[in-house]
Amino acid sequence: MTFYVQGLNIHELMPQTQIFKGQVVAKTQATAPGRTVVTKEHQDKKNQQKIASKAYQETQSTPYTNDIVHAEQIMTSPVISMESGASVNDALNIFKTKNIRHIPIISSDKFLVGIISERDILHHLGGITDDFEQYRQNKSTVSIEKIMKSPVLTASSDTDVRYIARLFIEQRIGALPIVNNSHIAGIITRSDVLKAVIRYYSLEIWV
Repeated sequence: MTFYVQGLNIHELMPQTQIFKGQVVAKTQATAPGRTVVTKEHQDKKNQQKIASKAYQETQSTPYTNDIVHAEQIMTSPVISMESGASVNDALNIFKTKNIRHIPIISSDKFLVGIISERDILHHLGGITDDFEQYRQNKSTVSIEKIMKSPVLTASSDTDVRYIARLFIEQRIGALPIVNNSHIAGIITRSDVLKAVIRYYSLEIWV
């Protein structure tokens, strides 16, 4: 499981201590066992709960797994991407026709150099900068390279999906490119994580 920062002429390891705010799971402390007083009424209720629980488990048909879910299991691949020399109008057409919200941007030699979102395009076309100031220019012909987010945070294909879910919340991002040797292998969005929770319903999201 590895995280990177990747952009134009950049491919650096990103330590988890720099992207996550604190400990993932707090350590628990052992406590001394206490003496339990069991009444007949309590025991009867406990037996009924066991019977009900067993019956419920037997009717479940959804597959259950305690295995770690990795990025490569839920990522979208192959990825719809664009070269950095493409225009805003090209990106807008892709968002319209492919019904996606994030496009990884690659260089001419297929290395990941940035990412652009539907929101970035709308802000640009509306003439609104990141500081919410308005500007005027021929917006549709501007190169994607000028408005894309770069460098971009990425992860390796063996990354635990729980870390990715936490990353979305703490870093306030909507998509995470998955890379192998600096080349894009897939992309994971918040929707993919939600689908994973449904599919692997034993997945513990401890964010």
